[in-house]
Amino acid sequence: MGLHPLRLGSGCFCVGRLSASHSPVLMCPLLKATMGLLQFQAPTQNDTMPWVVPTTCDWVVKFQELANTQPEAYFLELPHLHRGEKGQQRWLEEIYGLVRLLENQTGRKLNRKTLLSSVQIFMHAWKVFGRLIELRRKRVLAGVWFMVAANSFLLDSIEIWTERVHQMLETVATHPPAPEGNGVFLAGSPIIFPNFKLLHLIETAGMDVYGDDLCTSERIWPGAVCYEEPSYRGIMRALAERYHKACICPTFADNERRINSILNTLQQHHIRGVVYHVLKGCHPFDIESFNLEPRLKSRGYHFLKIETDYVQEDSQNILTRLEAFGRI
Repeated sequence: MGLHPLRLGSGCFCVGRLSASHSPVLMCPLLKATMGLLQFQAPTQNDTMPWVVPTTCDWVVKFQELANTQPEAYFLELPHLHRGEKGQQRWLEEIYGLVRLLENQTGRKLNRKTLLSSVQIFMHAWKVFGRLIELRRKRVLAGVWFMVAANSFLLDSIEIWTERVHQMLETVATHPPAPEGNGVFLAGSPIIFPNFKLLHLIETAGMDVYGDDLCTSERIWPGAVCYEEPSYRGIMRALAERYHKACICPTFADNERRINSILNTLQQHHIRGVVYHVLKGCHPFDIESFNLEPRLKSRGYHFLKIETDYVQEDSQNILTRLEAFGRI
């Protein structure tokens, strides 16, 4: 549609303090920081495009009301059931509604040719990013630097981002892998730049992150777009199914595949344990931890739950727990 999608999201503790006085104490710190960022740099009168808000969790649903800023939000009502034609059809209708919104805003009509071209551009980026994941698994790329690359997604254009990631591949692919060490799997709440506190503490404790299932890192893509026919409706249905059925966010009610996916990664890459990150106020991930922990421990994997905020005051306590976890 000729527009640049920009992801709203902040990991900055400083700007989060700007919204602290008029937000709940246990509010999701990611959204609290995003609200503070919008106060620091408020949209101008020329910003007529609405924010597109998928209703993934309760905090996101209340985001427009809490932020109390313009422009208006356009809500994509996410069906929280994967199985069944009813939820899938509802989500497809939501996607068509988004297309109508963009067409009205831009005065342009979406057609099959431009849609197919965009799908191919994103699929090329997905393949390049997959190679970056492989280098991380092989201990060639450190977890912090991988997270930097992933967090820059949807800040610049997708073509430029793909080119830069490809350059990163060429730079690090010739590096020797790090010695076999204390690798862990990172799961739980999203980690947003610049709040890489937990990643730095994990490395300080003598461990490294070999893989994760964060929606701001390895899980920014749920998989490839597979369409049965390259028609306009065929591609639209494939896009809707890919981003709904393939997503394993804990906000979905029927989400057994998420735990199976984590177990499969642990088995394939011989990772000894999981560090589970929970942002205070992030209820879906907090609830999931009570189901995931016994499943992992029954299969011989170690599990450590870290509940934290954007503050630095708890760093020493977290480091002590991570060091103890690394010695197990």
